[in-house]
Amino acid sequence: MGKQLQQFLVIIFIYAAISVSTACVAGCARSIFVPRQISYNPIFENALTLAQKNESDSDWSFSVKPIYTQNVGDKFKKYFNIDHQQCLNVQENGSGDIGSLWFGLQAENNAMFSSTLSFCPVRQTYGGLIAFSVNLPCDYTLAINSAIVSAKNNMHIHETDIKNPGVNVGFGNMTQAFANQNKLFGRICGDHTKTGVDDIQVKLIKTIFDNDCWVVDGYLLLGIPTGKGTKSRFVFEPLVGSKHAQLGLGGNATTTISEYNCGKLTFLSELKWRYGLSGNECRSFDLKKNGQWSRYLLLVNQDDKYARFPAINNLTFYTDVTPRNSVDLYLAAHANHNQWQFELGYDFWYRQAEKVCLRPSSNFPMGVGIADLPGITLLSPQSASTANISQGTLTPNQITSDATFVPVTLSDVKVRSGAAPRTISNSFYGSIAYAGELYCHPAQCGLSVAYEQGSGVNTPNNVAVWINFDWYF
Repeated sequence: MGKQLQQFLVIIFIYAAISVSTACVAGCARSIFVPRQISYNPIFENALTLAQKNESDSDWSFSVKPIYTQNVGDKFKKYFNIDHQQCLNVQENGSGDIGSLWFGLQAENNAMFSSTLSFCPVRQTYGGLIAFSVNLPCDYTLAINSAIVSAKNNMHIHETDIKNPGVNVGFGNMTQAFANQNKLFGRICGDHTKTGVDDIQVKLIKTIFDNDCWVVDGYLLLGIPTGKGTKSRFVFEPLVGSKHAQLGLGGNATTTISEYNCGKLTFLSELKWRYGLSGNECRSFDLKKNGQWSRYLLLVNQDDKYARFPAINNLTFYTDVTPRNSVDLYLAAHANHNQWQFELGYDFWYRQAEKVCLRPSSNFPMGVGIADLPGITLLSPQSASTANISQGTLTPNQITSDATFVPVTLSDVKVRSGAAPRTISNSFYGSIAYAGELYCHPAQCGLSVAYEQGSGVNTPNNVAVWINFDWYF
């Protein structure tokens, strides 16, 4: 038993070293959030089920796991914000984080609009994971799982300290401006729900080693996409499934540490690697030299420099998105006493930043530049190619007018702003179940709860609760 424990502790040390060495650094404000998928999460897949599979000599298994998840905590409030601030100061005079004139907010007479803006993004999912496995000849097993999911997202926009509301109809404050229909993309308003089938995970598993102490399996993985991808009509859009096929491989290792009269203590582990293939999705982008949230600037056409329109309408493109690498490192301890099952587990998850490329067919309209707001006021507009979202028409943070019209081109697009960043999390769960028989076949019913601690602003903290219904026949 001592040698087995030493081997298992080595595995834990390696997993912990990888977790520490891949610390996540927060980046710039993003225009998209891509959540973790239920069907690929080894905690939902393995909790209670993996140990019972190894114990059972049945050829078939079937699982249904109703699941509820929700993000918690304050740090995710910063994800979409400029410089990941807790809240944003809006000032018409250009002295805050956001210049209200870019959103059509202009107070009456010489008054200046101002407010404080914050978000509290909440994603809730209701659904259930469905899993099936069958033993094949030559120590092979085929395992398939997916999930039916209803995702509800709400940015919960909070605007306080509103002074001198805007006089334009539909642009009285930032809340109204974000919901205005003239923005074809990137709107922030209300809650949005999407229901569908998550990606389908298929594993072809081969038992490599099996003796009294260890059982080791290796597998090949195929992920079948079921989603339609991002549309970017809303900043925090609900996503179910993906447009990306997945290829991967991994392995499971199980060892029994001790046995006693009424049960035994078993340790389980899994290492899973996946690579997401490219697919086309719609994404919104900022401009390189104009900074974060420059997608919310106003544009003008060189032929009509007074007619302003939202930049985001022209800074949203169909792109080639490649999710690239994901790694899960899963550990669990399972004990049983008579028919009662108990389990504690951990999962380390790493997902590489997406690679986003503009498609060859992408184009930006010719003769379009950033609106010269001071020039419009002086009745001699050109463009304002260096403007950023914080500026207004007053000094010291005044928009600089161009001497001659400077158009925006496709090369000015900052592609990274429309990509999901690198994410890292550590998850912990606990489970309890009762194993018995259902219609003369082994079965168990259990309850599990989990907490996922994300690293940095890019990965929200999440809680989950689910029920296991497992049958073996």
